[in-house]
Amino acid sequence: MTRAVVAMIKGGLGNQLFAYAAARAYAIRTRRDLWIDNVSGYKRDGYNRAYKLDLFPIAGTLATPRWRVGDPKGLRHKTMRSFNKMLPQAFKSYLAEDGDQPETQLTGFVTNRQVVRLNGYWQSEKYFFERASIIRKELQPPPFPEGPDADFEAMLGSTNSVFLHIRRDRYSPRLGSGYYESSIGAAISTLGSCHFYVFGDDLEWAQQYIDFQGAPVTYMSDSSSDELRDFRLMAACRHAIIANSSFSWWAAWLRRHADKRVWTPNDPGWPLKPASEWTKVPNRLEHVS
Repeated sequence: MTRAVVAMIKGGLGNQLFAYAAARAYAIRTRRDLWIDNVSGYKRDGYNRAYKLDLFPIAGTLATPRWRVGDPKGLRHKTMRSFNKMLPQAFKSYLAEDGDQPETQLTGFVTNRQVVRLNGYWQSEKYFFERASIIRKELQPPPFPEGPDADFEAMLGSTNSVFLHIRRDRYSPRLGSGYYESSIGAAISTLGSCHFYVFGDDLEWAQQYIDFQGAPVTYMSDSSSDELRDFRLMAACRHAIIANSSFSWWAAWLRRHADKRVWTPNDPGWPLKPASEWTKVPNRLEHVS
């Protein structure tokens, strides 16, 4: 029988990329085939999100119904999860992410089972850093056709561009303006002349509350209007100021420039872990009901 790892994909685009990257690295490390479960994670998605990895040049094949993880609240899934908790590691066929455990819960996971299912977001590059070059190649967003978007992308990559990402819709806690202004100040101090490009779901808030300290700034479209377009343009920028968002995490991580600088919120309590070379910036959180 084929040795395989089944990746349960769920959430928005950024979380889908994390789930894929961790499973792909695990598959390579343990010499397994990669099967993608693109169904189970969306059985009860309250935000009506959809699977989007089919738009990327990923490896692996889609899991057949027999090997999917199953409805997260269904009896089959609950039984499998409970049963595996009682088993020694060598006999487990299912691993659910535990946010209180270190990254070795997956990187050190060794089982004798032929097929193993993974359920988690795995929001740290430590899960796949040793395969970073492969992951970056397979998770490049689809290219633009010739035209204005392709020209704009090329310009972003050849100038001192900095994307700044706002994520406030449905988010609590939210990042306040202080984090962004501290990051902007650090960017100007480090880079000298630079141009900020603001992406996100609340550009009106950004225009009203964020001081760009005299630097040129361009406000882009609402990210919900064309998610993949925004993602590719953000990834093209030479530098980044990210939000507490897996979407902007990946946009900052995918492209490597020799002089690239990324500023990220400094909050060890978040499950989303910054990449090792990024600059952590103190932040004040705004809690909303």
